[in-house]
This record gives sequence, structure tokens and C-alpha cells, in this order.
Amino acid sequence: MYFDMKIREEKCVNQNTVMSNKYSDNELVGGIINRNDTIIRYFFFEKCTPMFHGINHKVYNRQVEINELVNELYLYLQEDDWRKLRQFDYRVQLMTWVSRISFRFFQKKQTSIIEHDSIDGFPHEIRTKDTEEGIHHNIEIENLLHKLPNPKYRLILRKWYLEDVEPKKLADRMKTTVKNLYNLRRRAIQKLSRMIGKEKNN
Repeated sequence: MYFDMKIREEKCVNQNTVMSNKYSDNELVGGIINRNDTIIRYFFFEKCTPMFHGINHKVYNRQVEINELVNELYLYLQEDDWRKLRQFDYRVQLMTWVSRISFRFFQKKQTSIIEHDSIDGFPHEIRTKDTEEGIHHNIEIENLLHKLPNPKYRLILRKWYLEDVEPKKLADRMKTTVKNLYNLRRRAIQKLSRMIGKEKNN
């Protein structure tokens, strides 16, 4: 099940400290495995928030949105009925363990999340008629895409709208699910719409 909701960033260090002790490690692991929505929300969107910001800074140079990292880690840990989480043996604190595997996971995913090279090998499949109107339309879309700071979002929208790559093919090439690809596309469009709205208001 895809896990997608709005990130709630903590603004107070003291509040983060208090919230970090809301559940024991045993309660967190049990709640997540048993699909307790309250605990899952708390763990991924509150307790792990500082970790995600650290990963975004150290691994991605702050070029990725936090909710994308949350989604990627959730999907990774959820695989095979939380198989990896079930391996946690409580010898260290849960956040120490999660941080360790998360940094390794995102370092391996760095290329697919932030860089173009390995994905951009698609042959161009632009099906827009080669007319003045079609060319102008493509140029307008390309100009809009340049406004997006997230390279993965730019890539998805370019492949989707300019090159008309099939969703299944694009999802396979990006090593994700079609459902997740649709959600990434939706977030990319929302991000672009907000940016355009701010420009119009300035």
C-alpha cells in the first residue's frame, strides 16, 4: 500500500526531543509491523524527520524533497511484510539501526533518485506532430520544466509529456512501481503549479 501524506516538519528542538520518546522501540516496531496507522505516521513523519533532513543534506545536497525520501524508505522497509524491520534485534536503539540502513539505502539509490544519466538513455519517442504549433508547445513545456529544482521530477514530466514514454516502461527503468510513478508525477505537477503561482503573485 502506497504511503503518501503531507510532511509535518518540527519547528522546535525541544518538541522533537519530547516526541522522540513518545513510544518505546518495541512499541514502534510492533506498531509498524501490525500496520498501526498512528504509529506509522508518527515514526515516518515525526521521529525520522531529522534523519531525513540529514540524508537530504549529506547524500543529495538538499536537492530532493523530504516526502520523496519518506516514501522511498517506507516502500523499502515495507517489502516482504516488513522483513527487514523484523530483523531488528534491539541490541542498539531503533533510530541508530534505522539511520544506518537508511543512509546505505539512499547512497545506493542516489543515482536513480537524483541523477539523469542512467535513466536518460531512453530513445526519444516524441509523438507530437512536427508542426510549428507542436514545436511551440514542446518548447513551452521544456521552459516550465526548467523551473523545477528537483531533477527527478523534471525527468518524469519530460518523459511523460514530451517523449510520451509508457508509464510501465518508465517505472521499470526507474526501478519503481507504476503506482509510485503516478504519485511522483502528481507531486511534480503540484510543485510546479505552486512555483508558477508564486511567480504570478510576485
